[in-house]
Amino acid sequence: MLRDSDIDSLNLHLTSLSRENERHQQNLQDVLEQFKTLLEDYSSLKSDYEEVKEGREKYKKQARGQDRNPFVLVLIDGDGYLFKEHFLKAGSEGGINAARELSDSIRELMHSTMGIQADQCRIMVRVYANILGLSKALARAGLVGHEARSLAPFTSAFNRAQDLFDFVDAAEKKEGSDFKIREMFRLFSEINQCRHIYFAGCHDSGFGSLLTPYRGRSDRITLIKGPQFHREFESLDLPIRELPSVFMSTSLPAPKLVAPLCNITTTTINTKVTSTANGNNTKPIVVCKHFQKGICKFGNGCNKQHTMPTQQLSKPAIESPKQLWSTPTITGRSQDFLASVLPEQSRKSEDFIPINQYGDRIDIYCPHPPPEAMDEYHRRAKERKVCNSYHLSGECGDMSCQFDHSDVSNTIVDVLRYILLQHPCPQAGACRSIKCYMGHICQKPNCKAVKSWQCRFNQRAHSLDLEISQWVVPIEHVDIEQSSSSGDSFEGTSPSTIFFS
Repeated sequence: MLRDSDIDSLNLHLTSLSRENERHQQNLQDVLEQFKTLLEDYSSLKSDYEEVKEGREKYKKQARGQDRNPFVLVLIDGDGYLFKEHFLKAGSEGGINAARELSDSIRELMHSTMGIQADQCRIMVRVYANILGLSKALARAGLVGHEARSLAPFTSAFNRAQDLFDFVDAAEKKEGSDFKIREMFRLFSEINQCRHIYFAGCHDSGFGSLLTPYRGRSDRITLIKGPQFHREFESLDLPIRELPSVFMSTSLPAPKLVAPLCNITTTTINTKVTSTANGNNTKPIVVCKHFQKGICKFGNGCNKQHTMPTQQLSKPAIESPKQLWSTPTITGRSQDFLASVLPEQSRKSEDFIPINQYGDRIDIYCPHPPPEAMDEYHRRAKERKVCNSYHLSGECGDMSCQFDHSDVSNTIVDVLRYILLQHPCPQAGACRSIKCYMGHICQKPNCKAVKSWQCRFNQRAHSLDLEISQWVVPIEHVDIEQSSSSGDSFEGTSPSTIFFS
């Protein structure tokens, strides 16, 4: 039989074993919980790793795809960069030859700017232009036929000549080409497959803001110089190249008419049967409306008079074309001379247009704005560019206009008027629109226009007679004057003119 001391010893031992067993169970439970947590963390990390791995593989595939088809982009504003005359006159054949010449010229530029990478890149060309308006302008210059959209055979052949060459009709909106070119540039400038962009739109200073973020990026952008290269692009520190075998080096030649060339934005009026120059009604002259629209299919064989809407059928204007179109020696006109000869802004200039004895329009004097005015304009333009047409002519016909129509100060309007007067009007001295805010003469002091890139205006705009001979009624008021007079002329003259200064 066990003694009491043995019993007590066994009880203590049993109690100790029980406690150790409880601690062992607790430790085991803790280990199991930690193991469970470890498994959960491992599953989460494995899932993240799989996602990262999948993304990395996609990136590698994308990178390999971008290296697979490299190309260069050639963006061309077709309204300002015109192909050489012999290309345009040749029609379909000229379109094919123009595409080949452009491809060869760009390939040479690629070798000079990209080195050995040039052989690996294809050439993509996008030309944007107003086909209808450009056809009219080229028809009046004698480069294409007078049919509607007579430039179409050239553009169609241009598109067929190369796989990635497209001559796109940007419709008849004023900013149609600009909008397309801007969006194409923004899209392809961010794509790695596009290794270089050759930009042919330097005749329009509005593209300066588009190219400013790429200042000095000669590895990405090359500027193509055109007939009216804007000097602001020289400050971008980008390479400037020319394609003399592809594009015209000068603006469109003047048509074989007394009136200068009417371009895309010409404002036309309904021209009716007019009398002869001496005022007799013995043999009325019937004006060809189809020629004014650029779609006369009879050409020189038409039995109607081919005159522009703003051309005067007066005897002096017809008998002295040499005097009107001669190119005298140009001597730069000083600021004081322009200020003393040109008319100032007045109530009369708001209703009538001054012309000289040869029928050329004379602009109102507009000096260079002071520096503080230019600074105010540039600050406003950085916020949002104002609408030229709305603020200068009082109306904007573009329902989808993206420019600002809100009120601005008179200082900004004056600066805007000065800037737009530096751009030649397509109608030159024949313009008779009171809403026209572009320039008809060069007001740059001491400008001689020795080279085309030094001034946007042609030589004739620097040598016009600035003495005012008449104040004429603008074309917007001609129909009103005719309907209101009903045979009685304004102050004893015809409703189409005349106030002698």
